[in-house]
Amino acid sequence: MNSSTEGEDNGLLYLHHVTVETPIKSGYRVKLKIDHSDIQLTRNEQTSMWKSQRSFEVNESTNVHVVLKAGHTIATISFGKEESMVDIDAREVVQRFLLTMEPEILVSKKTTFRQHDAMITISFRPPPTSESVRSTLQNLQVVMSEFRHIMGDSTQNNLDTLIKYGVAFSELDPRSKAAFSVLTVTFELLKQQKGRDQKVSDLTRQLKRILPFAKEALKEAVEDNTDILRKAIGRLYTLTMDVAEFSCDYIKRNRFKRLANSMISNEDQSTIDELTGGFNQIVEDFDRAINVEMLKTIRGMEEKILLDRLKPVETGYRLDRGCMEGTRTSLLDDIVDWAIRSDDSRGASETANPHHVYWLYGIPGIGKTAMANSICARLHKEGRLGGTFFCRRDDPDLSDPRSVLPTLIFNLAETWGAYRKLVADKLRKDPKLTRNSSDNELFLQLLESLRSHPSHSLVLVIDALDECGDNITRNSIISTLVDACSRVSWLRIIVTSRQDSDIESSFERFDGRYVAKDLASDDSALGDIRLFTQTRLSSIVNQCGLPNDWPGGERLNGIVERSGGLFIFVETLSQLLGGVLDPDECLAEALSVGSGSALERLYNLYTIAIRSRIERNQEAFRLVIGTIIAVGQYKPLCDEAVADLAGLRTNIVTTLVNKLGSLLYRDTKMNGGIRVRHLSVIDFLTGSSTSEDFRVNIKQAHRDVGVGCIKAMAQGLRFNICGIESSFMSNRDTLDLQSRVDRNISVTLQYSCVHWSDHLSHIPETQDEELMKGMVEFTKAPRLLYWMEALSVMGEVPIGDSVLRRVPAWLKCSELSVEQDLDDALEFILAFREPMMTSAPHTYISGLAFVPTETEIWKCVKRLFRNLLEVAEGRKKSWPGRPHMLTGHRGGITSVAGSPDGRRIISGSEDKTIRIWDTETGADIGELLGGHTRAVNSVAYSPDGRRIISGSSHKAIRIWDAETGAAVGVPLGGHTRAVNSLVYSPDGRCIISGSSDKAIRIWDAETGAAVGKPLEGHTAWVRSVAYSPDGRRIISGSDDNTIRIWDAETGAAVGEPLEGHTGAVCSVAYSPDGRRIISGSSDNTIRIWDAETGATVGEPLEGHTGAVCSVAYSPDGRRIISGSSDNTIRIWDAETGATVGEPLEGHTGAVCSVAYSPDGRRIISGSSDNTIRIWDAETGAAVGEPLEGDTDEISSVAYSPDGRRIISGSSDNTIRIWEAETVSTVHDALKGHINPISSNPDSAEDSSLPALSYQTTRICDSVGVIDPAIAPDGLHLDSTGWVRLSDGGLLFWVPGNCRNGLTCPALLIIPTSGPNRRVRLSLKGFSYGPSWTNIKIADP
Repeated sequence: MNSSTEGEDNGLLYLHHVTVETPIKSGYRVKLKIDHSDIQLTRNEQTSMWKSQRSFEVNESTNVHVVLKAGHTIATISFGKEESMVDIDAREVVQRFLLTMEPEILVSKKTTFRQHDAMITISFRPPPTSESVRSTLQNLQVVMSEFRHIMGDSTQNNLDTLIKYGVAFSELDPRSKAAFSVLTVTFELLKQQKGRDQKVSDLTRQLKRILPFAKEALKEAVEDNTDILRKAIGRLYTLTMDVAEFSCDYIKRNRFKRLANSMISNEDQSTIDELTGGFNQIVEDFDRAINVEMLKTIRGMEEKILLDRLKPVETGYRLDRGCMEGTRTSLLDDIVDWAIRSDDSRGASETANPHHVYWLYGIPGIGKTAMANSICARLHKEGRLGGTFFCRRDDPDLSDPRSVLPTLIFNLAETWGAYRKLVADKLRKDPKLTRNSSDNELFLQLLESLRSHPSHSLVLVIDALDECGDNITRNSIISTLVDACSRVSWLRIIVTSRQDSDIESSFERFDGRYVAKDLASDDSALGDIRLFTQTRLSSIVNQCGLPNDWPGGERLNGIVERSGGLFIFVETLSQLLGGVLDPDECLAEALSVGSGSALERLYNLYTIAIRSRIERNQEAFRLVIGTIIAVGQYKPLCDEAVADLAGLRTNIVTTLVNKLGSLLYRDTKMNGGIRVRHLSVIDFLTGSSTSEDFRVNIKQAHRDVGVGCIKAMAQGLRFNICGIESSFMSNRDTLDLQSRVDRNISVTLQYSCVHWSDHLSHIPETQDEELMKGMVEFTKAPRLLYWMEALSVMGEVPIGDSVLRRVPAWLKCSELSVEQDLDDALEFILAFREPMMTSAPHTYISGLAFVPTETEIWKCVKRLFRNLLEVAEGRKKSWPGRPHMLTGHRGGITSVAGSPDGRRIISGSEDKTIRIWDTETGADIGELLGGHTRAVNSVAYSPDGRRIISGSSHKAIRIWDAETGAAVGVPLGGHTRAVNSLVYSPDGRCIISGSSDKAIRIWDAETGAAVGKPLEGHTAWVRSVAYSPDGRRIISGSDDNTIRIWDAETGAAVGEPLEGHTGAVCSVAYSPDGRRIISGSSDNTIRIWDAETGATVGEPLEGHTGAVCSVAYSPDGRRIISGSSDNTIRIWDAETGATVGEPLEGHTGAVCSVAYSPDGRRIISGSSDNTIRIWDAETGAAVGEPLEGDTDEISSVAYSPDGRRIISGSSDNTIRIWEAETVSTVHDALKGHINPISSNPDSAEDSSLPALSYQTTRICDSVGVIDPAIAPDGLHLDSTGWVRLSDGGLLFWVPGNCRNGLTCPALLIIPTSGPNRRVRLSLKGFSYGPSWTNIKIADP
């Protein structure tokens, strides 16, 4: 930074922000015109500043204009457009800065805008280093003016500064240690010298001036590898050493000088000038580099937004929940030392200490969480804390295993800038990445690819892992964390948990790679418990006015002994003693607790605490505690809400919680939600050994809360519950919507709307009259509509369908006749999700207008609503069986499979993702499973339906949680080429995979570990694999023309390869009894083999004139079917090999996939002619017409397990579901792929998708009029189905199946119910905008 000439200061000013003072508070925008660029500014509502995401350099020649704008342009027509612009003289601004060096230059201009005066003020500021150096120089001038002699104590001051920043430098980059060690010695010598030279002191001040900048710059340079900063830092090292060398030499040569004004030699003067010039040059370099860094800071803001895609949860350590001062000190020292001790040994070997994972375990209440909090605090103070996750079973976010790794990734990215940038770049480049696929791509791979590493260890701390997920997900988390530590030497992991068997087993798999510590074995625990007890009891003494020596040594020893090392015992006892009238009596009862384990004695103390407080109110106690436990699984609630759901007065809940302060507390961070102090309280209260007087039946508790939720909704929901004034407004544009929700929808009602079915889902089948009556009242029209409106204003519409699906089947199918009402509500949400999410009034305006006329929901509400938009022609009579196309995939569908219970479908795609679909509704469930980096070739469900497996062209196999969609463990790595075929063993314990690397591998389905060595023998790609029905054998078909049989237990080949085919083996299968194997080949034949001997059974089945792509046995094993590239299906007698009947002809393309229905009565086939056909298995006759709809090759077909549905996957990027009996589509294409598809497994990644342009289409035929003032150019339908006003306001929304016939009506469409049918709207009497509430007549 050099301001000696005008030219050198050009570019040192930046336009920072704009403020506008005007009586117009909204409805306008501010834009900058800088030279030839237009920049939109964003307003900060709190400061009224308008700022850009970027900073803009200003010099004397820059053209700067500020523009105020109002109005809109829709379909090229402008409405209410106004504009006012002011010009800024940049030359004047720059010159003013050069003269004054002010930290901020403000320029104000007055203008007229929308007939009002407006004052525009623009702020210009210098870069950070200019301001910092200017401030430093001013401070030095003050110091110099205060001392007549040469700096007096300033050298000591300089020394302190250098030492301070020297330590900081050493932390950032070890190379600086030597330089600053020399400086420390040098300035100690200067301090001892009585006569000090001003010139030398000035030289030391140069260091003081630059070090603050260098500290921050070095941090960025180390993290971001910024070349210009690294070069400047390198020269700073050299100059530092030069200064030290000169200073030492100067001291030595002038040690006898005493006078401050002694003459300096010309040679010394020259050296000082040279060193000073070097410092000036470094400052200029820092300025230039940090100007570049300003742009990087802006980019960092964008990266933070990208990180939000991980959806991390709020979790962190709390100082107030750590170990008491003076306790656990030795163990804390040991753990913190373990975390950092290997840093200094890196030079010898980065892997010298393989124990980078620390498992701290113990029984409940022993103080694991307190230890975790204290460890985090210590590591944070040391700058070593990389991230935390504190699991908690009674918190839905903190018990969700899907949140652990995304949160840790987010924390680590916030801590380490280089990793943050890699994560952000990965998310930016791959929009399909989600938190569910974060373990590998965003964690393991990116950690390993870091070019620069932290200069010291960073530690991730996970507390109470036993309270998160199940044994499989916990094993996955542990595996991923251990794997991460094995990939990078600077990462440490600390895990605390109970000593649960699954966690212990997971760690034992990594023997030698972790440290384990049982808290009960801590030698200092007894002394710590005693100190903790004395401290807690001293507060009781002060609180109750007891003698100072209370309770005496003997009773103190008794407490320590009975605690069994559990701090929670002492904490509970102290809470109990502090809330009673006679602590002596209460303590005597507590010490009378019998023998047993430490946990048993803790539970006995809980019993005393409860009995002494609830008196005769056992029923109220069970109701309150049951409610607290039941809702705590989803969200802790305050006293009033707990009372509402329990059906009690609020004062009863408040009194009970106050009395049970030793077990319960109100969490201020959760709006006073009531929680248990320790989860062992829940274990105790719900345990079978607890006294029936206060044991909580958790199923009964869920029933009571479920009934409470139903009652709350039946009584509290109403039309226009938040008083929305106009249907033109979207929820997003209603600025005070949240405050309206808080005022009008109680905490109880908000909770009930979201979680009512969660509680009902826990209830076993029952004839509960109160529950039945409540359900009838709630589902009676129009309350379900009111519920949907409440979801809209609460922003919870996306969960509406899942809430309805969780209603137990037994309750829907009972004699209540609520099934149709609930099903209609589900159809309504799925059909009108878009308008409901956008604007609450359009739940009625746009939803009821298009509801089918013969549905129960319409029959019940049509007499209650009037003045609705009317569909005069083309209105549907019934729900179209959810004909919506389900979007999500972006590439051809390669594989589909149904879940064992028939409720779900999974699809694998060339777009590298897997999706889960609901068979009944066709809705996609959860986020896409996006962890693969190439096409997904094969997907399958586990026999129990809990897991999904997928294999891809990029060698990887992944296991997924079928319920949550979360990745389970790390990818199964071992194959070196594409995975073509995957299948579970019949018992679900193993997975086999066949690959283009010519090998078959067996995997442990629980742990993901490879079982034995690869099954090698094939000399070409393995196309197909299968298990025998008893799971004892594996078969594989290969491009080497052979089939091989393998022992599933040992992996050994069984006999010789089955040879006979002269072309690639495309498909293999076992007969249902396991005695036969069939194979289909590109040599146009099918062969049958004896599964025991491997001998061919009869002659090849010949008849096809093209490759046999797919073969299958009938369920009874009597028939074989084959599909071929000759466009036919053939049926064969499995015993004789003779053809049964004529070929099944009808397809005009290759038959890629064939399957039998579960009852064996039907055959389905999928073809490259884009159709699926159903055939009568007995006669071979086609059943009905071809199932058309797919527009490309059918690559995969399957029956649902109950035989009611057919699933097809196509290269046109769709999945379709068909009614097997009626041969009609249950759903339109389950569609998601919107790009052309390449069939090459090794093709490059999909290109970025073009953004959809905003288009409108004029509605050609409607009856009635809309005020021309709000729609001067008629009614137009936009690309999302909305008809908007000229200012963007919402008029109404049109469903997709009505849009074609509304905008391009034909004279006649057959069938009249088709998607292109003629649709006309009548707007006569339509109530909209401010009068929208006129649609409602009255409640029934």
